[in-house]
Amino acid sequence: MTEAELFVHYERIYFHELNRKEQIFSRLNIPLAVMVAVAGFYAVILKGDYRLLDLGTQIWFWVLLCLSLLCLFVGVGFFVDSLLGRMDKAIATPTDTETWRRQLLQYFSDEADGQEKTAQSVKDMLYEAYMDCATRSMLNNDRKASSLYFCNIALIAAAGLAMAAYAIETIPTL
Repeated sequence: MTEAELFVHYERIYFHELNRKEQIFSRLNIPLAVMVAVAGFYAVILKGDYRLLDLGTQIWFWVLLCLSLLCLFVGVGFFVDSLLGRMDKAIATPTDTETWRRQLLQYFSDEADGQEKTAQSVKDMLYEAYMDCATRSMLNNDRKASSLYFCNIALIAAAGLAMAAYAIETIPTL
């Protein structure tokens, strides 16, 4: 691959990772809704007649409910990591790039090939910026996607355990 092809490749990866970050953020709505629903379900469970259960059943009820709470807290931790995670790095703003380009033009003004040196320096800077920023964004997005996956798994476990605790609470009364 030539340097020009790599430049286009890194630029494409950079913008792909920006889109991927937005997709990850848009997928956080469902886990948030599940967290709220599970927390509301806990209120329903705790308003039930768990006090009427015999000792062995009460122990199972509380074990399942506590495990569900633990899974919910783990899910919240992964949710926060997926939402916040680590900071990405962005390419320089057009104003900063233009300011630097003008400084380079001034610096190379007494040389015959000053325009070419400036253009090459700006191109090299953008090449490095796209490569570095795309790499950091890719690593951060991979971590955020993994955290979102583990958040979903923890929330599924929390909901399942909460339903089991609810079943233990309500089945003897039926």
